[in-house]
Amino acid sequence: MRFGLSEMPTLLLYIVLYSLTAGCGVAILGPMSSWAFSRKIALRYLWSKRAEAFISIITVISIIGVAIGVMVLNIVMAVMTGFEHTLREKIVGTDSHIVVSGAGGGAIFGWEGVSEKIQALQGVTSVSPFTYHQVLLRTDTRASGLLLRGIQDGSATAEQVSRYIPPNRTLESLFNPAPITVSLASGEESEAQLPGILVGRSLATSLGLFAGTPVSVLSPQVTSTPFGLVPSFRRFVVVGSYSSGLGEYESGVAYISLAEAQKFFDMQGGVTGLEVRVRDINKAPTIAKTIVDSVGGAESGLSARDWTVSNKPLWDAIQLEKRVYFIVLLLIIVMASFSIVTTLIMIVLEKRKDIAVMKTLGASTPSIARIFRIQGAVIGGIGTVLGLVLGFVGCWVLKHFGFPIDEKIFQMSTLPVMIDPVNFAVVGVAAFLICFFATVYPARRAASLEPSEVLRYD
Repeated sequence: MRFGLSEMPTLLLYIVLYSLTAGCGVAILGPMSSWAFSRKIALRYLWSKRAEAFISIITVISIIGVAIGVMVLNIVMAVMTGFEHTLREKIVGTDSHIVVSGAGGGAIFGWEGVSEKIQALQGVTSVSPFTYHQVLLRTDTRASGLLLRGIQDGSATAEQVSRYIPPNRTLESLFNPAPITVSLASGEESEAQLPGILVGRSLATSLGLFAGTPVSVLSPQVTSTPFGLVPSFRRFVVVGSYSSGLGEYESGVAYISLAEAQKFFDMQGGVTGLEVRVRDINKAPTIAKTIVDSVGGAESGLSARDWTVSNKPLWDAIQLEKRVYFIVLLLIIVMASFSIVTTLIMIVLEKRKDIAVMKTLGASTPSIARIFRIQGAVIGGIGTVLGLVLGFVGCWVLKHFGFPIDEKIFQMSTLPVMIDPVNFAVVGVAAFLICFFATVYPARRAASLEPSEVLRYD
């Protein structure tokens, strides 16, 4: 190895520093291998000198890339969680938490005693009887098939339905409709007392129904007459419309009073089932099993189906979409971590001589690797925190100002957003770990530098 006269001062400095290091031993090696040493050097390397400003620019770009990835992932997860929460509230609100029905779909007789047993269970807030039948609703010019539900006045189901009607209307007209004027076959007009029917807004719009419109309801059940078998037929009067936010539900379900339904379908005092509402919907599966046991088990001929079973395909599809979106959008953060790798490698190449000097002065290999791991952690940490803040701001803006969507397709008028701290925490931890693992190669590259090779020609 040859050294020119111009390199002699540098060589003498290295020799002196090495001698001091060897003589002082632990006094110098201790601080140089400590966490404080690595942290100080790492933070100093983050912002390079003016001549090396390009590295600083790449550092800023890396932070922005991570921040954008975290922000997008948080907003998408908040929207998906909002969709799941909104659909669950609407579906569970219009259906029920638990449905108790007879074996094979048969009617339940003596349901009053069963209702009392279920009402006494812990966690149950209400029990409401109902009937459920397929019918054909016909006006003078149009017809539509739908499901006709009979509900009891004053029940929890009736209270839930009352939330979906306009504020200036009540369900009193459904159970006690006012007389209407109808035209007879002779052309004369006469007052008639018809039972009331409440239809969905979508159905009312498609058939041109409004309050006071008489309609005909035909049941698949047939009765024997001198003219043969004919379907059961009954006239009803539309008392209003409801809007639950679920377009398909509104166009396919109508409500009448329980007493009228039992009379029309000749149920002899029986009901199709009992709608049970519980205090904590997440405990519905457990309470459903308790209900079956309380009424006599499988021998009673009754079964209990909770909301998670009724809509299991929908919830499974939503959960699958959330996982897929999370994995796909996480790739944005992975791509941003590549810029962190590039930044650290450029810093390693730029600081090769500094690394060689530090190792010559006694800095350990782990402390050198730790410098670049800290750098990557700082870049990833700043980008993650910035992305979490921007994601929260974006979610807040979407939630308070709204983003209009097609209500006919998505069953809601604005984009639902639900800020879940758990989602933010999972995204933040995942993003930081990705950024931290991106520092493994640059750190190993820096730690593997040999001072003799770097300083050979200096």
